[in-house]
Amino acid sequence: MAGTRSEVRQLLDSLLARMRRTPQVEDIWHDDAQQSWVCSLADGGRGHLTVGAPAEPGAVAPGTHRITASHVNGTSAGAERFFEDVRHLPLTETEMAAVVDELPLTSTLSDRWIGRPLSGVGVILTIHHMRDFLALVDSLLALGVDPANMTVIDKEYPYAHSRRVDAHLVHRYGIEVWRYRDLLAGIKSHVVKAEAAGLSSIVMDDGGYVMPAVLTHMPSLAGHFTGLVEQTTSGIRKLDGLDLPIPLFSVAESDMKSMIESYGIADAAVRNTLRLLPDEKFEGQAALVLGFGRIGSEVAGVLRDRRMRVAVYDADITRLVGAHEQGYVTGRSLNRLVASHQPKLVIGCVGATSFGLEQARLLPPRSFLVSTTSRDYEFALAELRAGSSTVAERGVLGTGYTLADGPDVLAVGHGMPINFHYAESLSNRYVDLVLAGLAVGAVALAQGDERLKPGHNVAATNRILSESGIIDAYYQLYGPTSTPPAGDGRG
Repeated sequence: MAGTRSEVRQLLDSLLARMRRTPQVEDIWHDDAQQSWVCSLADGGRGHLTVGAPAEPGAVAPGTHRITASHVNGTSAGAERFFEDVRHLPLTETEMAAVVDELPLTSTLSDRWIGRPLSGVGVILTIHHMRDFLALVDSLLALGVDPANMTVIDKEYPYAHSRRVDAHLVHRYGIEVWRYRDLLAGIKSHVVKAEAAGLSSIVMDDGGYVMPAVLTHMPSLAGHFTGLVEQTTSGIRKLDGLDLPIPLFSVAESDMKSMIESYGIADAAVRNTLRLLPDEKFEGQAALVLGFGRIGSEVAGVLRDRRMRVAVYDADITRLVGAHEQGYVTGRSLNRLVASHQPKLVIGCVGATSFGLEQARLLPPRSFLVSTTSRDYEFALAELRAGSSTVAERGVLGTGYTLADGPDVLAVGHGMPINFHYAESLSNRYVDLVLAGLAVGAVALAQGDERLKPGHNVAATNRILSESGIIDAYYQLYGPTSTPPAGDGRG
């Protein structure tokens, strides 16, 4: 962690105070000889906490400190509970100041409206638990949301800093956080507390978690919600076939997001894949991209720039023709395309199951499956498991499948979205505009903008985002710094 010695000590003191209140910790004392804190645990084990400087200060950011945790004796379950407590450390003031500085649009949103336009609503959020999310929450609080009337659903993705983000939400802001596995209970809890405060709520979603669950499993609660802000096309797709009774502010389908974010997501996905597989050679090898939408088309371009031989499959004939016209290898039959192209790397960008055991059997030896879409839906992993003679969990790399009548296949990152797998995905400055757009949508819904009707509102979303000024501000930050001369000086 980064911070002053005083900030790190305060963080450690608050951690020790929390641990003293847990039933598994019987006593805590400081070992002066070892310069560490010792926790006597109820299962007979002991945990040790030591604050120190990194072994190679030149390899880390200035002001970096390390809290080292170790465990001896006791049970493995007791050790895991101890380490889990230690992982839940909020960000330091220094770290939060850096996040705010990296998100100039999101962090200054409260300056764009008079008063506190979100003071009359509750908010339930299912947003990726990366450091940038904390800047968005900061702004929502500044815009008037009472933390007591805010609920966060943790998707339980293995982000680089997910536990620290959770800890910051809970211990710094006092916000209730529920895990994805307890989604329905979290939604019910939020509705109860918001209605007790006399409030309706706005949903801010990334992946279609809340309203599809409400409309499918708890339709009686639908009337509590007055608006939905959705960030991803996979979330929009989950609303298909549902009668949405509230206005949808679709950042996912906005011109702003399509023109700015798609390349960054594709680039992050490929970079993280290469980071996890540093000893593989992909240049000159065959790749297959499933889906040629906003993300898939950019992924195909990034792979081609990496000197891979890229094929594209899309069930939509218009998109398939688009891929063909851009020079990619294409085919109407996915099976024939896999068999002929023999991709070493398959990247799924469809947002629904697009590749299963039948196709995996046609892959060459030592192939890799990578997903860029929500959760683990892109590949039929249960099929792969059932059709394998051996399944091996390979830690951070993912899950290996030795198919009974086919090749060895690695689902990189266990089939979860690769750009978030122990990573922060896009840089904070890149994602800043989209996060700011989510808050713009929440304010428009809270203020009852008459252009937002029940159901989809893509055109209105585009107009409201344009009128908000955040796109202009983005251009001022990252556009040309000066106006070039009218002529070239040659008469």
